[in-house]
Amino acid sequence: MGAHMDIRRFLGELKGRGVYRVAAIYAAGSWALLQVGDIFFPILGFPDWAITGVLAVAALGFPVAIILAWVFEITSEGIVEIDPEVNFGKLRLSPARLAELGLLLALIFLVGFLYLERLTLQEKVAEAFGGNQDERPSVAVMAFQNMSDDPSAEYFGDGLAEEILNLLARFSELNVAARTSSFYFKGKNVDLREVGQKLGVNHVLEGSVRRAGDRVRITAQLIAMDTGYHVWSETFDRDYSDSFQIQEEIARQVVGTMQVILSDASREILQTTKDVDPAAYDYYLRGREYLRLAAGDQNLDRALELFQKAVDLDPDYAEAHAGVCDAYLALYRSQVDAEYFRLAESSCSSAVALDDSALPVYIALGNLYRLSGRYDESEAQLARALAINARSVPALKALAMTLHASNRTAEAEATLQKAIGIQPNNWHSYFAMGNLFFESGRFAEAIPYYRRTTELIPDHASAHNNLGAAHYMLSQFDEAAAAWERSLAIEPTPNAYSNAGSSLYFLGRFEEAVSMYHKAVELAPEDFVSWGNLGDAYRYTEELADLSEPMYRNAIKLASSHLQINPSDAVTAVLVAHYHASVGDREEALEYHARALALAPEDVTVHYMSAILLSTLEEHERALASLRHAIELGYSMDLIYADAGLAALREDLGFQDVISVLSE
Repeated sequence: MGAHMDIRRFLGELKGRGVYRVAAIYAAGSWALLQVGDIFFPILGFPDWAITGVLAVAALGFPVAIILAWVFEITSEGIVEIDPEVNFGKLRLSPARLAELGLLLALIFLVGFLYLERLTLQEKVAEAFGGNQDERPSVAVMAFQNMSDDPSAEYFGDGLAEEILNLLARFSELNVAARTSSFYFKGKNVDLREVGQKLGVNHVLEGSVRRAGDRVRITAQLIAMDTGYHVWSETFDRDYSDSFQIQEEIARQVVGTMQVILSDASREILQTTKDVDPAAYDYYLRGREYLRLAAGDQNLDRALELFQKAVDLDPDYAEAHAGVCDAYLALYRSQVDAEYFRLAESSCSSAVALDDSALPVYIALGNLYRLSGRYDESEAQLARALAINARSVPALKALAMTLHASNRTAEAEATLQKAIGIQPNNWHSYFAMGNLFFESGRFAEAIPYYRRTTELIPDHASAHNNLGAAHYMLSQFDEAAAAWERSLAIEPTPNAYSNAGSSLYFLGRFEEAVSMYHKAVELAPEDFVSWGNLGDAYRYTEELADLSEPMYRNAIKLASSHLQINPSDAVTAVLVAHYHASVGDREEALEYHARALALAPEDVTVHYMSAILLSTLEEHERALASLRHAIELGYSMDLIYADAGLAALREDLGFQDVISVLSE
């Protein structure tokens, strides 16, 4: 009986001090705030964890509110402390009081249950998607099929699809598969649901175009991957000059059908109209088609010509200037010609001046500045790109490459992991991660990322090539040969020929290596690495050894031009040091060697090449120290035993001491 009376007294205290009322108001108010956040946070562009943060703060604040209600009360004189001697009496447990108490407790427990249910649901979603994947609505835009009588008009369907993709990708509320990923399936007889699964999207947009003179018929349809059914389809019969309007209408229908709530910034993108000369737009689309083809110089020259025609017709057309920038940048990467770099930078700057919301141009500028060693400027441009779209995978990938180039490898790795979390089936991020690990001497870690790239895009010649290089660095020669054979079968690139030549070089088959390196030089006559490799192969071919010096001299000339653009490139600096050492330029070799070590004191390639060039200069003690560091960083012992450039060093008594110490 006494205990029963104590409970009634305690309940009376709770009611008298207003604890019931505060608990009910706090619980209901918190839940209402959570519902408001659910609706408006995505519109305002807040991150996904913001709602969970509100929930957590509300839960932590609940006991604080109860304690404050017990100690203080609100009066006409303000908030005052409750006198602890006040006796609020016992709560009379009449049927009405019991009903009131029951309703208040039910409300508190209901809100608490909903909080727990929400947290549990979020945990389950995170677990199902690997804990870090993007939960936004997602779509892949396929290349539109050309239904015109003229097969050469295929560029229009591809270009239209790419423009729609680029427009959708500007919406922060939507996850759009990369163009290279979705366009990979062009012309392949595959089930769209399989495509959706492979690309990790829940919708696929496909379509067709038929062009006759100045008239076009465009049909587009959106397919839901969970059912395989069309959820929207429409046909547009318009003038060719209405292409931009059609793109915007299709984008509106896609986001509307997918029930995507757009922010004000995204709605403004849809409302922005373009006033572009139709003929200039046609040249632009044709240029993009050539840029999508294999990156041979002939295709790049043709793309550049078409983009320039678009600029000539419409000087204010920002995308055309961006196309010129992309073409020059591709030519620079292909031929390592400094003039192409300068022209690319000029065109990118023109594009930004005309349209400061052009995210791809900021990414291109970021890449340009990284290639020139201006890492702070590169990071600044990529920060602008991410300010436009914080989830842009191309911008994150480019930023990671800049961070890695500036010796901030841990930050680069974290940035690429973020990109992979946003688009788990985007091969670009896996390929970039493989390159990061490879260049850091972490060859075994690079292999699964290269292999994943080849799974996502089986015809990626460079991925097979780099996979072979990683296997080779681990002395897994059979796997390396298979990967390189596959790479050459897909596309005979300079890198593939160069790697094939290196495999022959390490086997001591120098004449055959010369042949492979010559093929690499023929495809990329401005590539100083291939010329340097050719010098190495000639150097150890007895009857052709005299030919090595002109190869090295040409490599020095080309590499010096590259260093004018990017004076921070440590690997190029150490290669130039090696070339100078090989032709007897001792002072120049030591100067470039010191420069390389200062730029990248923990780079595996820098230390390995240091060992070779210092051995050539007969500075064996320093060479052994560099070799030891290269081995500690992960360089292959098998390649060290096979490299002709280290033959003299292997005869040094200190060589075995280094090997013995590292083998213990």
